[in-house]
Amino acid sequence: MAANPSTKLPEAPVAKPAEGKAADDKVQRLRPGMPQIPGGVADGGSASSTRPAPKGSSGLDNQRLMQIGLIAAVALVTVVMILWNFRGKPSVAPVPAAAPETSEQPVPPPQSLPTLETPAAPNVAATVDELSKPWSARKFTFVKPFTQENVNAMVIKLPNGGLWAFSLQAPFGRCELEFVTDLAAIASQYKFNATHPMVVNPCDGTVYDPLKIGPLGVDTWARGEIVRGSGLRPPIAIDVKVKGNSIIADGIE
Repeated sequence: MAANPSTKLPEAPVAKPAEGKAADDKVQRLRPGMPQIPGGVADGGSASSTRPAPKGSSGLDNQRLMQIGLIAAVALVTVVMILWNFRGKPSVAPVPAAAPETSEQPVPPPQSLPTLETPAAPNVAATVDELSKPWSARKFTFVKPFTQENVNAMVIKLPNGGLWAFSLQAPFGRCELEFVTDLAAIASQYKFNATHPMVVNPCDGTVYDPLKIGPLGVDTWARGEIVRGSGLRPPIAIDVKVKGNSIIADGIE
């Protein structure tokens, strides 16, 4: 059945505003006490509404983070550059300190070479005290100047106060000469009746007289003339002289 347009539907009753406010007040009194939050539900705001953040706080934090990051980056780059420069520098050896200057010393002039008559070093044959008595004798070593050869030698104090030094090596031979003071031994072994000590060659029996001078050649003479035996010449002579209390041998034939 079709509705009659002329028929009016009954209107819903409209609640009075005063009655609605009274109902709301009653509900608020029945709720437990709640803090009054500005902008909250109690003020009529929605439950989803929040308190706005202070103006500019988020931008300030971001700016500080950027500054801290920049400082850290600069510090890191600085440390890396320092380490790189330190490792990249070549090691330099320390320069030794210069030696202190010294005053120049004058160079001594070269010494002349010794001659045959001048040994490189003095050869002390004996002391004056050792040869204080006639026919006292002493063996010594004479060093030749150039060859530095050692020569066994002897020096004898003669009765007249003179000195006779000679090589103990026999001329033209290898036998060593001997100084014999036992006259009986000279007579028995060498068949020569001596009145004073003699120098003998035990290898060939030659007897040399220290008080006589024998020829070496034309206008050449040497002490120790051969008085018995087959020797060819007197012993090889050595020059000696007295210096203070020492007897120095300073030359050889």
